[in-house]
Amino acid sequence: MKQYELVLMLNVSVAEAERKKFLSELESKFNVLDKDEIWLKEVLFPLKGGAKQVYFLSYKVELSSTDIANLKQYLLYNPNLIRYEIFARNANQDFFHFDTLQTVFQQAIEDIKEKKYGQKVDFFTHKANEKYLNWKSVVILKYYLTRFGDIKPRIYTGNSVKIQKKLRTEILRARGFGLLPFISK
Repeated sequence: MKQYELVLMLNVSVAEAERKKFLSELESKFNVLDKDEIWLKEVLFPLKGGAKQVYFLSYKVELSSTDIANLKQYLLYNPNLIRYEIFARNANQDFFHFDTLQTVFQQAIEDIKEKKYGQKVDFFTHKANEKYLNWKSVVILKYYLTRFGDIKPRIYTGNSVKIQKKLRTEILRARGFGLLPFISK
């Protein structure tokens, strides 16, 4: 059994009782280790059905290969869902809650604004901050985008190749959920 992160984007127009019933069934079917209720978020571009607001939920689950197939089958044509993603996780990766990440980043944002020199942003170059590299850290990931919406190259970020690849992956995940723009206007 491996650990995964299951991210659900739930439809806002579905009734509260139906949504709670869906989530309780989901949690009873699979081994849920941790749960992060991000709840209502505004997305930057319209999703399925023109939705501009969605409920976000993130689960840390332990699944086998047959469980993954069953989970995908269960989520396939569900009216409660707009989108879902399943990410494999390393054993040493932390599962962060959205609210705690935002509080951690408040001081980091002040430091970035204070010490900003040109385009250089060096938050993830420090070993202590590498663990915060996650799609939920949208506040910091915005600083790694150019004014046109491109990902800043390594020459400006000062990241190693390994960190820059992880950064790119997490930015693409956040873009897929509508939390970061693909292009800026």
